[in-house]
Amino acid sequence: MESTAFTSLDQIDDAYTSVVEAKNSYNTRSISYRKAQIKQLGWLLQNHEKQFEAAVLSDLGRPAFETISAELNPMKAEINEAYSHLDKWAKPRKVKTSMVWGLAQATVYPEPKGVALIIGTWNFPIVLTLGPLLGAIAAGNSAILKPAEQAPATAALLASLIPKYLDNQAYKVVLGAVEQTTKLLELKFDHIFYTGSGNIGKIIARAAAEHLTPITLELGGKSPAIVFDDANIDVVGRRIMWGKYTNAGQICIAPDYVLTTREMQPKLLESFRAALAEFNPPPKGSSTSEATPLVQNKSYSKIVSSNHFNRISKLLDTTKGEIVIGGQRDEATQKIEITVVTGVKPDDALMESEIFGPILPILVVDSADDMVKYINAHDNPLAIYVFTQARRNRDYIFERTRSGGFVHNDVLVQFQIPGLPFGGHGPSGMGNYHGKASFDTFSHERASASIPTWMDVLLASRYPPYTPQKLKMLMLATKATIKKEGASFGLGATLKVIAVVVALVAGFKKLQS
Repeated sequence: MESTAFTSLDQIDDAYTSVVEAKNSYNTRSISYRKAQIKQLGWLLQNHEKQFEAAVLSDLGRPAFETISAELNPMKAEINEAYSHLDKWAKPRKVKTSMVWGLAQATVYPEPKGVALIIGTWNFPIVLTLGPLLGAIAAGNSAILKPAEQAPATAALLASLIPKYLDNQAYKVVLGAVEQTTKLLELKFDHIFYTGSGNIGKIIARAAAEHLTPITLELGGKSPAIVFDDANIDVVGRRIMWGKYTNAGQICIAPDYVLTTREMQPKLLESFRAALAEFNPPPKGSSTSEATPLVQNKSYSKIVSSNHFNRISKLLDTTKGEIVIGGQRDEATQKIEITVVTGVKPDDALMESEIFGPILPILVVDSADDMVKYINAHDNPLAIYVFTQARRNRDYIFERTRSGGFVHNDVLVQFQIPGLPFGGHGPSGMGNYHGKASFDTFSHERASASIPTWMDVLLASRYPPYTPQKLKMLMLATKATIKKEGASFGLGATLKVIAVVVALVAGFKKLQS
């Protein structure tokens, strides 16, 4: 695919001026404008599906099946949901308040934050870039979009299509790498949304702090798959191996390692081998029963770059564990076979940081308590996957750990479930999005109250000069009483009613005098 030149620093200044002017024009606040832009985003995607499939194939070697199922279809579903529910999401919300302030018209207005900066990533370059953009549009913001330079074909396609479909003043694309990102981070935005590694996330957070800009960080971490002895072993094998096969394991929520018992490990390995045989059968019509090596399989994604290929290869070279499944690498195709490693200890090279590739270490532990202790001794993961048929086992892990998301008996699916917010916790990220959560992320909940002037008959006791009588009246009207167990409308509420009546009478007398 044809590449597009990086955006110059002067062009970034021009793009920034444009999106700020769009914000200041107030056009992006209109619900009808937002819905029109959302619909255009949908047409952008739908009219060019084959081009997106080809771009991702060029960038990642990923088969069209995975791009359609993991990116295009979920993105279209998100667009449809935002378009259908935007009127409801954007509607001002009346606040339930106390009786004294019942006439204050206490209301929360979801308002655009202003100008958003969205920095995408390469492993799912469509949905992880356009998903946040959808949230920014739905909430009424203008935005600058910075796609990942590691997926150049997809970035170039986005840069060519967005000006043709979206408001070219309000939505700009910046192409580039460190220099362009550094320039963008020097500018003042009203929200920054970043998807990527924790190390870069820290740089984003420091830059945002200079302007006190709110941020959403979608990071990653070592997400464990916990397999109890009672798990449905055949299903476990397919689902965990699918989590490593998809995009060659280059997914922030891919199972990074397995925690299981010594008794379960051999069964698990057998199920992994069976699943991989299903995923990679011999070619149809072949005279041999031998399957094509996974590193030659066109339906299996490549590692995104030579740097990442070398990084993952080094992990395999330095691990002290035993490679029991896979292990093949092909530098020419830039592919690494799904590789399962046993005998891994907590201090192994494979356990130092997120693998972000098709390697799966297995750690053997003695009990559920050991599983919990290991997870809690490390950073909060983006996801925890628990495989068990017993609810008590599921609950034991859920109640004693923290993570961005939690899935029982499957992997990856939390990203695709409509209405379920997606995000990290602590080192695995901050903030979330998807569906209404995307709208909320790019919205500021502006609190509003309107106090009628006639209410001074109720509020007169707050004004100087302060007297014991005024304080007593104020305490009667506003005192917060801790209810006893089982108490309902009692003395505290009754006193408030009396206080309001007394204040009204006193106010009217004052007006008459």
